Amino acid sequence: MSYGNLRGKILETGHFLIKNNLTVGSSGNISVRIPNENKVLITPSMIPFTKMTSDDLLLIDLDGNVIEGERNPSVETPMHLSIYKKRNEINAIIHAHPIYSSAFAVAHKTIPPIIDELVVYTGGEIQLAKYALPGTEELAENVVNALGNRKAVLLSNHGILVCGKDLDDAVDVLLKVERTAKIYILAKILGEPKMLPKEAIEAEKEMYEIMQL
Repeated sequence: MSYGNLRGKILETGHFLIKNNLTVGSSGNISVRIPNENKVLITPSMIPFTKMTSDDLLLIDLDGNVIEGERNPSVETPMHLSIYKKRNEINAIIHAHPIYSSAFAVAHKTIPPIIDELVVYTGGEIQLAKYALPGTEELAENVVNALGNRKAVLLSNHGILVCGKDLDDAVDVLLKVERTAKIYILAKILGEPKMLPKEAIEAEKEMYEIMQL
């Protein structure tokens, strides 16, 4: 079985998502790009993260063909592969269903830049991808378009997708977005949340771009 370290990291990340209430059961999916190869390791469909083993993971090419593995790749494989083809700097993707971010996705609202770290670490306001059925090429296209050059995007009536240079980076983005969503909702109870000044947002977007180099 190839790429044992990456397989272990995917399983570790799946357990982290469950333990921290960032998704439930078999909901969501995780993938990593193999360095210097046109291959991706991705989680299978319908296997809970807590029961998933290294043998359950699939090694596929960028066209979705299975190279190693007996399971069916995640139904959201087209979404993952579309991002890898579009964004060469992205090497890890997590699709999850955290409560607060998903609330924004269900309300069809973006997560605005209310705290500095959101812009610095994700690239700006978290946009909303138009709804399409899970697993479809239409959803993949909608997600790529809404993601742009940022590291997170909401999926209408579904959840969130985050990406990064590696899985640790993607997890960090997920935690920051979920925290911002929770802060916004709590601030809304107290009054109308205030956005960052425009000049701060522009400066932090420049910082984000520099961090991607």
